[in-house]
Amino acid sequence: MNFSALRRITILILAVTVAVTVFCTAAAAQQRPLLTEDPRVIAEGSLVAETGFGYQHRARFPVSGLTGDLYQILTSGLHFGIGKRAEFQMTGTLHNYLRLQNGAGSRNDWGDLALSTKIKIVEESRSLPIISFRPTVVLPNSNRTKGIGTDGTDFFGDILIGKKTGTAFIFGNVGLGILDDANRPQSQHDVLTYGIAAAVPAGNRVSVLGEWNGYHNAQKHPSAGGESRGQARLGLQLKAGGITFDVAATAGTTHWDHKAGVVAGMTKAFQLWH
Repeated sequence: MNFSALRRITILILAVTVAVTVFCTAAAAQQRPLLTEDPRVIAEGSLVAETGFGYQHRARFPVSGLTGDLYQILTSGLHFGIGKRAEFQMTGTLHNYLRLQNGAGSRNDWGDLALSTKIKIVEESRSLPIISFRPTVVLPNSNRTKGIGTDGTDFFGDILIGKKTGTAFIFGNVGLGILDDANRPQSQHDVLTYGIAAAVPAGNRVSVLGEWNGYHNAQKHPSAGGESRGQARLGLQLKAGGITFDVAATAGTTHWDHKAGVVAGMTKAFQLWH
């Protein structure tokens, strides 16, 4: 698949997301603003649309060596409930704008496109947590010469676990990732992915959320682009007018991550069929 085809797909995601957000009404699923995937699947026949933006202060890109303030514009997604136990997802950032440090100019590029399927394996009960499996493939939509993306295809396979405790929902992810090595042909980075998160209601319309999410590379000295990465997020969700609004502060947890940042957006859902 070439760049132009991937760009058309990304633009289609954005167009449908905007249309859904403007014209549809229903109760919304609540994945944003977290990275750690909720193991619960959305209802069969439903479509959940989300969009937002992000800012990262002193974001680092080891492959190109660039550092600067990153603006992520229209980070969007479509989630389809295709069965009682399955959900299909298309997510990605329409545009990335990087303002380089020390007035060295700027870079901008398309974001990559991720395709995922979430499959519920075990229903939650009084004694058992909900367990799901989520494979994801990340398709290259960025141009490596811009210095923001690596132009590689990555794969992730995660086990998702969650349990309601009182009014709070505690959930986590663990799995494996295979990342293209941007510097060595026919090579890859094998990483351990992880995430732990909690969502706690603070009233009928407000929830407080927090997480720690990332991946770990066991190699002591991986080539550029394969370094361990991670970040923490603390945020809020607010339900109003049939839309779930969200905002969160972010902070990198490794040397290679951004210093601080913020994400904000909205989520809306509607029923395609019954």
